[in-house]
Amino acid sequence: MRLVVGLLASLAMAAPAAAQNGQTVAVPPAPVLTPAPTAPAPPAAPSAAPSFGQTPPATPNADNGAPNQPAPATAPATTVPAAPVPPDAAAPVSNTWLPAGAAMLGVLNKVDGSSQKIKIPPGGQMTVGDLVVSVQSCLVRPADQLPDAAVFLSVQPAGSDSGAAGFRGWMIRSAPGATVVGDAGETFRLIGCS
Repeated sequence: MRLVVGLLASLAMAAPAAAQNGQTVAVPPAPVLTPAPTAPAPPAAPSAAPSFGQTPPATPNADNGAPNQPAPATAPATTVPAAPVPPDAAAPVSNTWLPAGAAMLGVLNKVDGSSQKIKIPPGGQMTVGDLVVSVQSCLVRPADQLPDAAVFLSVQPAGSDSGAAGFRGWMIRSAPGATVVGDAGETFRLIGCS
């Protein structure tokens, strides 16, 4: 080690002196460090693909080379094409809703900025400002699913016949921006079903 340090020190001192005398000093590049070669893995024995319903043969354990499980006796291999799995089938989504009690609606008065909560049972109606709100149904998700609520309601101007312009449809609590219900004076949103 001392020899290498001494050699490097003498080269460093000789290089400026050689450069002053017009000589060129060539310093070899540093050696490339490579990792030690690893032993190649033994080639795996060719095996037939398992038939549909059979378990695949065991693979050797990396710790001791012994198989993880015994290889089952296999019948002659047959190729069974895999059926394509649609993306919807990977995670089934349930569309289950259960009837609930009265609909709890939040009302924003856009004129004075006040807000209130109103409770309307299915089949009932209430007049709010210049609008009549009628609730036909209020539904909730089962307890084993993400909580959500939906209400089917109609909103019409007060004192008009049943064919007057207004809103008639579903409001969903988890998507309040999907349906904007109200007029220039009031806006409604679903809080939940009780």
